[in-house]
Amino acid sequence: MTDRTANHEYKVTQRDAQDTGLLSNVDFAMLGIHDFAYIRQVPNTDEDKDELVFGVFTADGTHIASFESHAVANAAIRQHDMEPRAVH
Repeated sequence: MTDRTANHEYKVTQRDAQDTGLLSNVDFAMLGIHDFAYIRQVPNTDEDKDELVFGVFTADGTHIASFESHAVANAAIRQHDMEPRAVH
C-alpha cells in the first residue's frame, strides 16, 4: 500500500495575497443580483383586497414584480433569464 499524501510545498505569491478578500460587503450583497430571484407571498398593495400575491424579489431583496400564482411568477423569472431560488 502506498502513501497517497504528498509533500506539496505551496508558495503564497503576492497575487494570491491580493486575491484574498476582494469582495467587499456591498459587492458580496450584489453577487447574483441579476442571476437569481426568489418568490414569496406578499400582501396585494394594488387593490383594496385582503389577499396575498406572489412577489418576485432579486437576490438583494428588491421587489420587482407580483403575480397571482406561483407558477406564473416562476415562469416570469425564467423568461427573464434568471434562476428561481428557494428561500426558507
